[in-house]
Amino acid sequence: MKNLFLGLFVILVMISCSSEEYGITAVDGNDVSTQASTVKQLGPANDANPYDEVGKRYGKWLTDYYQIHRNSKTIHDLTAQVNYVGAKLKVNDVFGKSNILITEDGITFSVSNLENTATSTLATATLSESAKSSLLSFFVSLIQNKEVEYSLLYDFIVAYEADILDSTNLTVQELETILGITSVTRYALDAEGGHKDRDWEISVGNKKVPSKFGPFQASLISVIVHLRFYL
Repeated sequence: MKNLFLGLFVILVMISCSSEEYGITAVDGNDVSTQASTVKQLGPANDANPYDEVGKRYGKWLTDYYQIHRNSKTIHDLTAQVNYVGAKLKVNDVFGKSNILITEDGITFSVSNLENTATSTLATATLSESAKSSLLSFFVSLIQNKEVEYSLLYDFIVAYEADILDSTNLTVQELETILGITSVTRYALDAEGGHKDRDWEISVGNKKVPSKFGPFQASLISVIVHLRFYL
């Protein structure tokens, strides 16, 4: 665990070097790694984020899906989950963005190239280069530290959100976009953690079904694949 947080700290130092050039201060990795949730938060909400409702909707869709289908353990499962939420996003999409179904090949590629998927998606965003860089660094940190327990991931995301709220170099649109995406990430990770393996082993005769994904990896893939709906 110590090595894991050391890695997270190094990543965040790198973020700081790139972000401060544009006036966006990065989250202090030391603080994130050592804050053992001094204030216990019930659920994934962050009242300080004015766009928390964006994530709350996403979390409800995932929770509804998991109650019927349980957690995604295979490429086929995750493809169905991604397309289920994608259909929900399309219904609420007032900009008419296309809702192209994600294939299993597309999900397989994302699983093996998650950082590249995030990079290519963010490259098309109508955000400043500094805002794109900040968001990309945020996701790289989560991708590389996906096995941390949810409470620490929550602390990391909330600390990042506080940093974004304190920034004076983001437009209102960029602020809304970034905080909406971080909110979606918080709720997605919580939804997966809350339903992980619930009665799953019992339903298949106490024989555990191995998952293709590490802890929270399915959630991160889902969020990153859906980023285009929020950019």
